Amino acid sequence: MRVFKGYNQHGKDVCPICKKNTDKSVVLVCKMGTQKGGIAEAIQVHLECLDLWYDEEHGMIYQRVGEEK
Repeated sequence: MRVFKGYNQHGKDVCPICKKNTDKSVVLVCKMGTQKGGIAEAIQVHLECLDLWYDEEHGMIYQRVGEEK
C-alpha cells in the first residue's frame, strides 16, 4: 500500500474515520463498485486512523468505523 505524505485538501473530501482533512500521511482505499478494468475510484484515509482487522472466515481485511477503540 502506497503512503502519501500529505492529504490532498482540494475539494470537500474528509477521512471517513476521523471526519477531517488534516495534512497527515494518507493511503488511498478503493471504493467498492467503482472498478472498471484495472482502475477504481478511491478515498483518502489517514494512515494513523487505520486499525485494520482480518476476517479469516470471509477472507476480508476491514476497518471498523464509528466504534471506540
